[in-house]
Amino acid sequence: MSLIGRHHALPEDLLVHRVFEAHARQHPDRTALTCGDEQLNFAELNARANRFAHHLIAAGAGRGSVIGVCLDRTPDLLVAILGTLKAGAAYVPLDPTYPAERLRLMISQLDEIKLNVASAETRALIAGAPGELLLLDDLAGHLESLPATDPVVDLSNDDLCYVVFTSGSTGTPKATAVRHEGWYNLLEWLRVEYALDGSASGLTVSSFGFDISQRGLMAPLFCGAALHLLPSRMFDPGMAYRLIETHGVRQLHCAPSTLYVLIDHEQALGTDALTRVGHVFIGGEPLTVARIEEWAAQDGNSCVLLHQYGVAECTDVATSHVLADHSRYRGAATPVGKPVYNTEIRLLDDELNEVPDGETGEICISGLSVSAGYLNASPADSRRFTELADAGGPVRIYRTGDRGYLTPDGELVVVGRVDAQVKIRGMRMDLGDVEHGVRSHPLVDDAVVVALPDASGELRLVGFVLPAAGAIDARALYRDLLDTLPLNMVPQEFKVLDAFPLNPNGKTDRRALAALAAA
Repeated sequence: MSLIGRHHALPEDLLVHRVFEAHARQHPDRTALTCGDEQLNFAELNARANRFAHHLIAAGAGRGSVIGVCLDRTPDLLVAILGTLKAGAAYVPLDPTYPAERLRLMISQLDEIKLNVASAETRALIAGAPGELLLLDDLAGHLESLPATDPVVDLSNDDLCYVVFTSGSTGTPKATAVRHEGWYNLLEWLRVEYALDGSASGLTVSSFGFDISQRGLMAPLFCGAALHLLPSRMFDPGMAYRLIETHGVRQLHCAPSTLYVLIDHEQALGTDALTRVGHVFIGGEPLTVARIEEWAAQDGNSCVLLHQYGVAECTDVATSHVLADHSRYRGAATPVGKPVYNTEIRLLDDELNEVPDGETGEICISGLSVSAGYLNASPADSRRFTELADAGGPVRIYRTGDRGYLTPDGELVVVGRVDAQVKIRGMRMDLGDVEHGVRSHPLVDDAVVVALPDASGELRLVGFVLPAAGAIDARALYRDLLDTLPLNMVPQEFKVLDAFPLNPNGKTDRRALAALAAA
């Protein structure tokens, strides 16, 4: 059985930044961006992005180029993103919250990188990276002399717009190349399906490196609405809540963990600004409905919660479900809904045949949202993108590695992973990638990492390590790993063993380790 998203006719030109340009022409004085005390209207933001685009073009960037962007949440971040798109290139989010070693590893996977955009505050994070370094602080005077007009660049719908990294099982992150047509289709679906217009202002709350952040940054501008930037490198719930209240934010894109924190903050204050947000689009990790039910069901809450499922390899969102009648989700998995426009979900067995109705299969995605694939990936990773024979010709699909089934009313439910990938607070990762990072510590001889639900049902990572020599201080190991791995990938707990238990096949018994961690 498969789910087919509603066909939605799209224009010939599927370039997201040109929609932004159209808003700048039609509503030049409308607020486009705020960040702290700074505010830019659509005309001002467009002009700044145009000047930067002309600089990139003069520097040799263009169609097929890949440009790294390592900037904090400031207006320059949107200038760099929009300017890169206008120049015909694709941008790569290089999250300043990541350790420098992780950023260097990511950049090393991209032979295509031509330029890296940074600020005085972030340049050290990508020091030594290949490609020319552009410091926006130093370019300010020069950019003012460049044309403020939209550059004319020939682009096609299947050109790349951004490249976002996912986690890899070998310790090497994978660069997923997203195409303009997929991103446009997603943002158009959001705009039309949920009637988002010039009043649907948004607030960024997720880290720049997440795939969810790319739509969170662009969706308001695509709708002709204001984007409010959280002027803090790390997520500050108090500041975020104040901005929601002050600006009357109408759309949020975040992981459930972020929503839980915002709800807790609102309930502690006894206020109701979050209940007036028009739409909250949540995804990236399993939702614990019990964490939101009391807040969502209270009288006067007009916020619509959308529980979504997707992967970076298919432009972030594949399905969506409106959360209502929350008691029905108690003790059961929460549906993630039906496909977005021009997208199809298939549940397949190991031989890529569709499973019978009601049975669990691997979730495979086809349609406009399927990305161009991985850049410089291993053959094994690339095989996740494959083709199925179909009456109308071959159909390109992405095998997500997630398992799911369809409810009788035709909604997708995700039940787990085919392999060892997990999602921790919205970040999708392979446990093998985490293990590789732990093993890289000089005091660790070997490591196995398991993911277990805590008392609230959220996953936590527990690392089992064999010492290379002498004793290992678990707290010191945790602190050291924060310098090489993103926070979500550092196990919250470590247990030091003399040897790993083995199963009858002579392999490490992960079930036994999981039982030990739960004990």
